[in-house]
Amino acid sequence: MKSNDIIRPFEKSLLVQFGSTGELQHVSTLRLDQGVTFIRSGNTIEARYHDGAGEAFVVERFSSEPLANTAFHNLQAALKRYARVRRFAGYWKAAVKWGFAPLTVAVLALGINMAATRAVGGSVGGSAGGIGAAGAAPMVPLPSNLGTAAAQPPIARPAVASPAELALAMADGAKSGKYAVQLSKGSKGTLYVFSDPSCPHCQDLEPELDKLAKDYTIYIFPVTVIGGEASSHRTAKLMCAKPDARGALWKKIVQGDDLPNAECAEGTDAVARNDKMFRVMRFLGTPTIINAAGEQTPDSIPNTADAINQWMSTATTASK
Repeated sequence: MKSNDIIRPFEKSLLVQFGSTGELQHVSTLRLDQGVTFIRSGNTIEARYHDGAGEAFVVERFSSEPLANTAFHNLQAALKRYARVRRFAGYWKAAVKWGFAPLTVAVLALGINMAATRAVGGSVGGSAGGIGAAGAAPMVPLPSNLGTAAAQPPIARPAVASPAELALAMADGAKSGKYAVQLSKGSKGTLYVFSDPSCPHCQDLEPELDKLAKDYTIYIFPVTVIGGEASSHRTAKLMCAKPDARGALWKKIVQGDDLPNAECAEGTDAVARNDKMFRVMRFLGTPTIINAAGEQTPDSIPNTADAINQWMSTATTASK
């Protein structure tokens, strides 16, 4: 008797059995910690590990291309969920440095693991959408370090790690007074901006932030992901200043000016931790704008005051 189609994670592996739709009825245990690529060709799905330990091997063969395509989508969906769980596991390590209590992190991490098991475990139905294509499907790798996750609009943020958790980390970093530059204080909501003073798009955003400052509380988290050393010296000096003086100094360095004071260990450390947070969260570039609900601006809207204000007016109530 045939069993259900199963794609179930456990530890760093994936249990796969297409008992309902597959012809071979293979039961496979696929290692995810070294990266794996799924390839669909016609009615067959193969897998290849990234460590070069062997050639591609058959995972399952199906009686029709539509069945193979659905299975391919479901495998890709499982990989994406695994990547997201690992992404947020790394995020919590950075969040600890921003002052989360260890007990809080432990409780939230436990919740993430339980939710991930529920999300990927058991029988898999439906399609992940947008991953495979009819005919010979392209290779869609999952690198061993999980790579950079694709940018998602707020509504698509995975349920295994809610936007509220990111919001908590951002608020904690801002309130600590160590990692952010407060540009303004307003009543319509809060915006957190990861910005590099050497980034042209960040420089273009500044006049728009000036407009938004009339209504919103805005925090800049300086990073050096674009300018590298050129940005690191200036941002470190900036973060050595007292919190109430940083707003005016930020305007100077984003215009290309240097600051006269020397760097300090506290400033260098603050910028390094901002950079780490940026990398761990797999943000795609600067500026990255986040509201108080932990939602990022969608890729579809321009970085203008009008567009951001419109987005904020329709975003989650918690962002207000």
